[in-house]
Amino acid sequence: MKATIDLDDSLYRRLKVEAARRGATVREMVAEGIRRVLETPPASTASETTVSGEEESPAWFGSLGRYGRAVDDHSMAAIRSSVAEGRSRDKGK
Repeated sequence: MKATIDLDDSLYRRLKVEAARRGATVREMVAEGIRRVLETPPASTASETTVSGEEESPAWFGSLGRYGRAVDDHSMAAIRSSVAEGRSRDKGK
């Protein structure tokens, strides 16, 4: 069966690079990803999320949740920066 999937350009480029690295096609990579999602039980339920004010954070945030909530941009670079800032504040205490 054919399906059309709209992917972000940067995500598609990363997928293409990873497929080439593995010697696979993009189609094979997408099918593998879908299989993994369907074969893996859901990681969290509504009861496993923590509520911070009006925002919900996944349970996997754990002790790093305060750093993740400190930024609007949830990219890894922004979270790393927030963690580093928090650590330097903690050292000053």
